[in-house]
Amino acid sequence: MTFGYKLVMFGFPALCEDLDEVYMRIRQIPTQRAQAETLEQCYLIDLTSGEKYQITCDEKEFFIQGIEKPNS
Repeated sequence: MTFGYKLVMFGFPALCEDLDEVYMRIRQIPTQRAQAETLEQCYLIDLTSGEKYQITCDEKEFFIQGIEKPNS
C-alpha cells in the first residue's frame, strides 16, 4: 500500500492513498466543526512533492485550495 497524501483535520492526521480517499474522509466531518474550531489545523500534504494545501469550507462542504475535486 502506497500513501500519496497526509490529511490533517483539526489536528488529527490520516494517511490516504489518493484524492478520492481524501475527499471520502473530509465528507464525513461536519462543516459545523469549523465554526467551533480553527481551520488552521486543516491541511493536506502531497507526500510525493511535499506541497501543502490549506483546507477551507462553506456551510455545505470542505474544499482543498489549489486542488480540483475528483469526479466520483
